[in-house]
Amino acid sequence: MTAALGRSGPADGSSGRRRGPRLPPAIAWQVRQGSSLVYVLWFVVAIPLVIVGLLVEPRWVGWLVLAWFLVLVALTAGSKIAETRQRRAWTDVVRQLGWQLSAGDPAVLDRWPFPPFDADPAAEVYDVTTGRHRGRELITGRFRHKVRRRQLGFDFLDLAVERPLPPLQLLPSSLAPLAAASLLPLPVAVDGLGEEYKLFNGREDLAQEVLHPRAVEVLAQVPPFGFSCEGRRFVAILPAYRDADTALAQLDAACDLLDLMPEHVWQAGEQWVAAKSS
Repeated sequence: MTAALGRSGPADGSSGRRRGPRLPPAIAWQVRQGSSLVYVLWFVVAIPLVIVGLLVEPRWVGWLVLAWFLVLVALTAGSKIAETRQRRAWTDVVRQLGWQLSAGDPAVLDRWPFPPFDADPAAEVYDVTTGRHRGRELITGRFRHKVRRRQLGFDFLDLAVERPLPPLQLLPSSLAPLAAASLLPLPVAVDGLGEEYKLFNGREDLAQEVLHPRAVEVLAQVPPFGFSCEGRRFVAILPAYRDADTALAQLDAACDLLDLMPEHVWQAGEQWVAAKSS
């Protein structure tokens, strides 16, 4: 784990982009949470198995259904084991870096009176880690909320900023179903990224300025993540259930994104704050 504490190369040992999750973040969240999607998947596969069994050999039907049930049990158990390992690895990182880990902190929600954090009054945060990295105070953890009766969630990373930022919510397409399910996006054309980014709040010209070539170079080295910002708050929005190496790499990338933020964007934030307070 020591190698993960520095700014090391790609997690898969190659010189290119870090490997992202095998499943889309929205699907991975639903499966890990044991949502109705798991039961739908069971029936989607089980029904054709029953039909095939009846057509070929009725005596096989029970065995086919049992085999499929055991496959799902094995996948669920494997997922829980992988999650336990990820939690243990992250706990080791937190201990080595001198950060603090807690089960939850409801007061954290009061920091973000802007999308997507203000859409559900019953939203909650948990697995909260606080600390300091590259001179910035950080709060990271998991955010869970409900949109149209759907339980959704993602990881968040709140980084301290020295100056106000204008309202912006910029997300990769893969995270939009989790973080901005009820909002209409505006595609943002960016060369150099393997996934389309979408603007859900704020001005398109400012979004283009944030995603300048040097920032794109940083983002291209890690699995996709987005952010929401407003005033003195900058919150990176990330896929949940990442390994510790990926989480640390995205933490560094988020810090780089702030360090590379164009002066004009900071000025726009200061103007926005001045206009709001006047």
